[in-house]
Amino acid sequence: MRTTRPEAGWALLLKRPSTPSVLLFVIAVVTAVSVAPDFLSRANVSSMLGDMLAPAIILLAASLAMTGGVADLSVGSVLGLGAVVYATVYTNSGSWQIGVLAALGVGLLAGLANGSLALIFGVWPLIATLGMLVAARGLAKVLSDGSSVAAYTPDLSTMLKTTIGPLPVAILIVLGLALASSAMLRRSRWGNHLRASGGDEVVATRAGIRAPRIQLGLFVLTSTAAAVAGCIQVMRTGASAITLGEGTELYVYGALLIAGFRLAGGGHGSPMTAFLSLLSLSIVLNIFRLRGMPLPLGDILLGLTLLGAVSLGWIRQRMERRSPEPEPDAQPRAMAA
Repeated sequence: MRTTRPEAGWALLLKRPSTPSVLLFVIAVVTAVSVAPDFLSRANVSSMLGDMLAPAIILLAASLAMTGGVADLSVGSVLGLGAVVYATVYTNSGSWQIGVLAALGVGLLAGLANGSLALIFGVWPLIATLGMLVAARGLAKVLSDGSSVAAYTPDLSTMLKTTIGPLPVAILIVLGLALASSAMLRRSRWGNHLRASGGDEVVATRAGIRAPRIQLGLFVLTSTAAAVAGCIQVMRTGASAITLGEGTELYVYGALLIAGFRLAGGGHGSPMTAFLSLLSLSIVLNIFRLRGMPLPLGDILLGLTLLGAVSLGWIRQRMERRSPEPEPDAQPRAMAA
């Protein structure tokens, strides 16, 4: 009989995928309440969560994609391009439905392009999506002629700003989807296939799982979600700003890395822990705004958070590799006569 050496409590805690997300959330809330008296005001909470809506939509899709081994760095640019396309088509046609369909088409094409480059032509996904990041941003500037495009729809804006107390209904819907997605990843056959595709594509294929097809769908899902997020952002604010979406990919993937996902190889995070990490980053940036601090400091903090998340992931992997090996039982049972 073999036994294993017990691990220290801190080591077991660090290995839990949800630990960094929960710890960051607690630190962010305590800091916000301590240094920003207006943080808990209804107006501030509602505004902060409303601004978080578009990144949260992308985060939900990106968390599923990273579980399946797909990371798309172009989501911020596709968000901006989707917003410009929606606003332009709506302005010319007078129909927000047509504008949404046009933006969805842009997201679909961007996802197919990213997936084709990565899965058919063998381009490393981060390089393929980095190229799309630049291309989509440039196309958005061409279509908008380098200026904001107004597209105000009062009914849609009011609907998206509807709240229950200080909580926007739209963000509660995204939260519900994050909870449902987390449960599906753990308990459904689809979730098992997704994790297998992200863990080892070759092994998954040998097991009869169509990993390339799943990953192509994930590229399309992520880009389409980014385009939808762009539409929703324009519906909320009434215009497509030329800088819309810049830095969103860092915001989203920073939260995902904190939650335990990996840019390659899936990871152990869940959509719910990723949502909690995104909320924590939103709280931190909100503190900067309430205290009147320069926004570049927020960018510096986000960059340091990314470095910390990557370092924590590296430490966690090292700990997993150095897990204590089983030892022979000190008092083996007597062999049966």
